[in-house]
Parts: sequence; C-alpha cells; structure tokens
Amino acid sequence: MNYKWFVGIDIAKNTLDVVLYKKELQKKSPYCQILNNSDGFNNLMKWLKEQNVVLKHTLFCMESTGIYGMALVNFITEKAHYCLESPLHNKRSLGLTRGKSDKIDAFQIARFCYLHRDELVPSRAASKIMLTLRSLINERERLVRTRTIDKTIVKELNYKENRSCIERAKNRINILTVDITQIEKEIKTILSENLDIERNYILAKSVTGIGLVNAVMFILFTNNFSSITDARKYACYSGIAPFEHSSGTSILGKTRVSKLSNKRIKVNLTNGARSAIINDPELKLYYKRKTDEGKEHGTVMNAVKFKLITRVFATVKRGTPYVKLRQAG
Repeated sequence: MNYKWFVGIDIAKNTLDVVLYKKELQKKSPYCQILNNSDGFNNLMKWLKEQNVVLKHTLFCMESTGIYGMALVNFITEKAHYCLESPLHNKRSLGLTRGKSDKIDAFQIARFCYLHRDELVPSRAASKIMLTLRSLINERERLVRTRTIDKTIVKELNYKENRSCIERAKNRINILTVDITQIEKEIKTILSENLDIERNYILAKSVTGIGLVNAVMFILFTNNFSSITDARKYACYSGIAPFEHSSGTSILGKTRVSKLSNKRIKVNLTNGARSAIINDPELKLYYKRKTDEGKEHGTVMNAVKFKLITRVFATVKRGTPYVKLRQAG
C-alpha cells in the first residue's frame, strides 16, 4: 500500500493527541487534541477532512495501551489501516530525544510510522470472542493470585494465635475456587461458539502439559494461530528462544534468552513444562538425560518449553490430536 499520510495518536484515558505527518511538513505537522470518546472520534474525521486527507491512503499508528485505545481501534477499523506498536519499540527507535509532552509523543509516533512504513504490518481488530476470552483469562489470573496469597496465610500462620484470620482466609479460598471454576466453564462455553477456535483449543490441549490456561494463551496471543504461525516466532515472543551474546573478542557469552518477552506466557509454559516432565515419558526421559549430562535445570526446562511449543504448532497444523508415546527410548 502506498501511504501518503501518517497519523500518530498518543492515547490517554480521557484525551487523544493527534499529529498528521507528511515528509514535506515534518516539524510543521498539523496537531489537534480530541476527547477519547465517540464525539472525539467524529471530530477527528472532520479534522482530517479539513486537512484534505484521503483515508484509504492513510496509515494510523498508536501505541498498544490496552483498554484506553480499544474504542478508537474499533472506530478506525472500518475506515482505514492502522498499526498498534509496542511503546518500547517506538521509544528505542527514536534515537536521542529531548523533552516530553503528549504532543511530542504523538509526533514521534507519527514519525515512527513514516520511517518504518515499509516494515509495518497493519493490525486487525480482535474479534468479540477474543476480547471476551482475554477478559475472562485476566479475571481468572487475578483470582488465582489472590487465592494463592490466602493459601500461604493458611499454611504459614500459627492457628492458635491467628484462628479468625485463618478461618476468613479459608472462606475466601472456597469462594474464589467457586468463582474460578465458574470462569473456566464460561471460557469453555465461549470456545464452543466458534468451531475453528474450539478445534485449535482441543488440538493444543491434547499435548501433554498444555492445560486450559496455556491452550487459551496460544489462542489469544496468536489470534487463533493466524498472526503467529511459526513455533520459533512464538518462542521468541514468549522469551524462550535463545540468542547469541557476543561481540568481537571481548564478549563471548553463552546464548541466552531475552528479557523482552511476554512473561505471562513464559510463566504458564513453565507450569506446563513441570507437568510434562512428570506425565510425558519422552520428556521425562529427556529431562533426566540432560540433567545427568550436567545441564542446568533452567536450561533443560527451557528446552522442554520449546518442545511443547513446537508440538502445539505441529499438532494444530496437522489437524489431528497429539499422541503420547507409551514408552520412550
């Protein structure tokens, strides 16, 4: 697509700062501030029309800010192409900068959009099912964290001295467990509403070590295996793929994983790997063999996580459930 206009939008809870960037304008790029609501979005369209902007030749660019930008994304989806980019990616691409304001941020986003126009891939709005799944899995994680805190209280506190405190914690654990079970039922119901999503969920879950949460994570963060179709890319995104760490003759470090990753995926895959080395004969033997060779526990577990990822992607691509080996060796 040959874009002529590049719109950078700095998103806040109540307002949107907008800069229209063209190579000819640069520092004199038009700027406006609008409300982050439907009236503001309509005013944005009017303002762009006043600037003689043709939407089909325009690329909007915003930083991914979660719920604050969701309404704007839904509004723009039907009218023009847009990109949701990582704030860190934008920041590290700017070089030396001085000063900071919402207007400056909007200009930098627009300039980033222009400079990387040949590399940026237009985003696609998440479906209603994906948004609901994301909301439910986020709620489940919050409740599980709270329940874990209460379980620690019950385990660690002295019962005689903290009887009432422990009893309240036990009551909360029971209530939270009921809520978590209900959320999991809702997740399964939502999954069953779309045949493609349900199919891929069942296939992913057939891999030993991949439970409900990990399977849903695969669905969410690959947009049902459409935005990320390669196991290596998913491993990189989740901070599992190792990278070389060397420079000349002075730095000759070991390969290491990057901290720039989705740690939610990594944590849940770690839990899946722990289950896999217990319940999967092949991975159990692999883990034992590597640790006997002197490999560090973390290194071997990272390899197990990568094996789980490759199995899930292969299973989904093949279209048949994963078959666990009865006997490894």
